[in-house]
Amino acid sequence: MVKKMFRKMIIVSVSLVVLFLFSCKCGQKLVNVDENPLFNDKPAEVGFREYIVNHTIYMVSAMEDGITGRVFVEFLIEKDGSVSNVKIVGSLDPVLDAEALRVVNSSPSWTPGKIDGKPVRISYTLPFKFSLDNMIAPSSKKTELSEETLLLEEIDIKGFSVTKKEKNVTRD
Repeated sequence: MVKKMFRKMIIVSVSLVVLFLFSCKCGQKLVNVDENPLFNDKPAEVGFREYIVNHTIYMVSAMEDGITGRVFVEFLIEKDGSVSNVKIVGSLDPVLDAEALRVVNSSPSWTPGKIDGKPVRISYTLPFKFSLDNMIAPSSKKTELSEETLLLEEIDIKGFSVTKKEKNVTRD
């Protein structure tokens, strides 16, 4: 009983530390940026989060294999509001990496960020956390982020535990 409680305390403590580390740069403006980009006329932390949550698919093969963790995607919002230079800067699994790339690449145009009223390019990094029901995603490998990027708040993509046996069950 004591061991279980101690284990839970450690898991919660580690989770809180990881959450703090990943969120410490969130919401900061880049130096000299008067206006951050907007997504669907909302701040990225709101508008883009909604878009990602509604368009990301936790692949069944990854759920079957119990793959959980974080994928970090870096991208630019160009002066015209388009998304470019989308790349993985913290990999998890090829299937989930590809899904994170797909959904960011499919993003509609943004309202660009501005300095002195003029559009500018802005770099963002978005952590996708893939987790399965009632399982804590393990800490990710250390991910080096460029100093010029704005780290958005992590987005939790929830899946459910699926066994290969369950997948083959058919309904009448």
